[in-house]
Amino acid sequence: MTVRSGSFYFCVCAWLLFTSAPFLSAEASHTGSIKVMGTGKGNALASIALDACAGEVVTVTSVDPNFGSDGAFRYTGVPLQAILKRAGVSGMKGITLVGRDQYTVYLPAGLAANPDVIIASERDGNPLSQYLGGPLKLLFPPDLKMHQSAYCWYVETLIPDYVDNPGVTVTVGGRTTRYALSDLDALRPEHKTLYLSIPLGYRWDLPKLKQPCRVTAIPLGALFDGEDVTGKKLTLTPFSGRPMTLPVAPILSCEVMLVYRINDQPIHPALGGPFSVYFPVMSCGELEGIAPETASLFFLHEISVD
Repeated sequence: MTVRSGSFYFCVCAWLLFTSAPFLSAEASHTGSIKVMGTGKGNALASIALDACAGEVVTVTSVDPNFGSDGAFRYTGVPLQAILKRAGVSGMKGITLVGRDQYTVYLPAGLAANPDVIIASERDGNPLSQYLGGPLKLLFPPDLKMHQSAYCWYVETLIPDYVDNPGVTVTVGGRTTRYALSDLDALRPEHKTLYLSIPLGYRWDLPKLKQPCRVTAIPLGALFDGEDVTGKKLTLTPFSGRPMTLPVAPILSCEVMLVYRINDQPIHPALGGPFSVYFPVMSCGELEGIAPETASLFFLHEISVD
């Protein structure tokens, strides 16, 4: 389980609110919608509108420990289990919730099935503001006594842990190709031992990732080998969070890697999977100023070159 201290968390969240306002304010409705991954073959995404769950709305009186001094409030929302049921999710061992800031919370199925564990959209009848973790936030009843780091803010995506055939799509020159794990294996992947970043988050009962770890990866350039990408840009789009666009040239010369297995196993969603991108910032100065501060992009969904 990964946790964070209250003062540190407050500073991080305050920083995110001021630096990430454009993407935190993208949800127009305070009820909003949530993407659910794995509702079909592979990593298909379904969008579940909370308005469609109006008949299952509940109100829970609780204290968000991130604002413990404010006391208890009446939070209104939809049970997490109701959203998963509407999306057709069943038979999972656990669920990963991802915020728009890519903060990650993993809960076992039993806890997710608690009818008072909700995706809240209102506090005392008012829409949840960004400052309070809105427009959608994971909330627990007080009797569970959950650590403050389990309260996922800006909830955007839910991922059950049974995604059986994940794939990443690559678009070059108007042509789109989907690569499943077996397709990536056919591209002669490399096996490396790395200190690999994972998303900040709370992971209920997952074993802690031991570092360095063994990863299976391929250079991103292998996905558009033979294409003329001179002077073009590459966009990496995660299924939760903001896309990033950068020149193709340093991607090729620095051998930025698509990582799809950790210790010979598919990457668990709570660790940033099924796919992540590793930037070797310590060994390649060309990536300075363009690579993420974490040296990784998590939850990769699509790659496009234009």
